[in-house]
Amino acid sequence: MKINTKIRYGLRMVIAIAQADKLVNTTELGNGMDVSPKYLRKLAGPLEKAGLIKSVQGIYGGYELNKNPEEITIRMIFNAYHEQLSWTDCVLGKKCKLRDSCQAKQVWEMLEKTLQMHFLPISIRDILNNKVL
Repeated sequence: MKINTKIRYGLRMVIAIAQADKLVNTTELGNGMDVSPKYLRKLAGPLEKAGLIKSVQGIYGGYELNKNPEEITIRMIFNAYHEQLSWTDCVLGKKCKLRDSCQAKQVWEMLEKTLQMHFLPISIRDILNNKVL
């Protein structure tokens, strides 16, 4: 499984905003993340629409969190980009010819349950406090 670029950079962006003690603009974020400010502005839209970050316009504007870091989870970032994290399509309920006879399905279901219970609920505060493991 590979997590797409939007999710990876979106998570990094939210972490960087949480670490800042001031409004932070996409140029500052881009320099720290080695990502173009233009791409970060594109990534910010869904995060803002989801209510995770907010923008302040003007010469001294930028981005800040719209919720406390302990309220923002990895699941919320996935949802902001309308992405589902899953090992296989069959676990998401999609049709598969082997659905009824696949012996590996139990492995995928166990991995899916682990993702749902242990990975997606991790908060930005957990990440900042190195409490992920």
